[in-house]
Amino acid sequence: MAAKGKFFDRQTLAAFATLIGTAIGAGLFGLPYVASRAGFFPAMTLMFLLALLMLISNLMYGEIILRTRGNCRLVGCAHRYLGEKGGHITSFTSFLSLYSGNLVYIILSGIFLSSFLSPILGGDEFTYAIIAFAFVSLVTYLDTNIFSLFESWMVLVMLIIIATVSSKGVPYIDMANYLTSEPSQFFFPFGVMLFSLGASSAVPEIVRIVTRRRERIVNILSWGTMVYTLFYAIFIAAVVGVTGAETSEEAFRGLSIAVGDGVITAGFVLGFLAIITSYLVSNIAIKEILQFDYGMKTGPAWFLSCIVPLLLFLLGFRDFIKVINFAGGITGGLIGILIIIIFYNAKRKGDRKPEYTIDVSYEISFLMIIVYILGIIYEIIYDL
Repeated sequence: MAAKGKFFDRQTLAAFATLIGTAIGAGLFGLPYVASRAGFFPAMTLMFLLALLMLISNLMYGEIILRTRGNCRLVGCAHRYLGEKGGHITSFTSFLSLYSGNLVYIILSGIFLSSFLSPILGGDEFTYAIIAFAFVSLVTYLDTNIFSLFESWMVLVMLIIIATVSSKGVPYIDMANYLTSEPSQFFFPFGVMLFSLGASSAVPEIVRIVTRRRERIVNILSWGTMVYTLFYAIFIAAVVGVTGAETSEEAFRGLSIAVGDGVITAGFVLGFLAIITSYLVSNIAIKEILQFDYGMKTGPAWFLSCIVPLLLFLLGFRDFIKVINFAGGITGGLIGILIIIIFYNAKRKGDRKPEYTIDVSYEISFLMIIVYILGIIYEIIYDL
């Protein structure tokens, strides 16, 4: 048992790992491309502003959970504090977020698997995306969570390979690539960045993990957000510095000349493994929500968890950046707004004393909502 007052005990480290593992995923690979479109320094400014926005939202979410007796996830909290209509809106938004995230995984797994296997076996991104979908659907049907055990390890391996790619690219950096700017594209990275920075699904798990001195959750969320945001900044700087305007949508392809095909191939393989494990965990989570929260039988729950993103993919929603912008900018923005509204209702109606509270003025909250709304409007106008 950790000594009283000690910060870095097992619970804290486990909570850190949960937060960072949840945040770092598919969105990472789209960040350099959107940053190159907006310009490096404008993109960095937007990313750190959004990181602060997400941190406040997650601290709000944590307080909501701590003010509520029993287990409380976002949909349950919405039903409790916003009533039936608010609960239904939150439920719809959550499913939209989960399904659009799975669509991102299908697209990216096809890109990564094709980049590795097509030179050997032939085939295109569409074919490999369908193969990845079939594999995930089968594992979801078999109802095994063994692959979820590898998720944190895959994140660690992905961090190592990204760090390696970044370090090998340093000698090839052209400082001129950092000086470009396109004011009209300032909001272009919004959705991808919100998708990448969003880790609200980790907050209930962090509250569950940290059973002692829960006031530490504020520091865990603050330092954890800072760590993965700085990691993103380093990766963006490395890729954009090397490839500039030629940065590819998934970041790796344009780097082959600088760091070598071997490292890039390893990046594609390990990136695919990280994406596929996240896809599996997400798909199983949707199936379990349909089973346990909506009372569906196993077969229909499995079918609905798998079929929706596949239909969207077959209907032509295959542009990685557009889909991830939608998943982050629209669904992420809606969830952010809902958290703010639930937060103030929980302060009035909560049935337990929270271990920490945050004082967010109505003016700041209103400004946050305006930012979310502007992002949603931008994505609707330019990406839909």
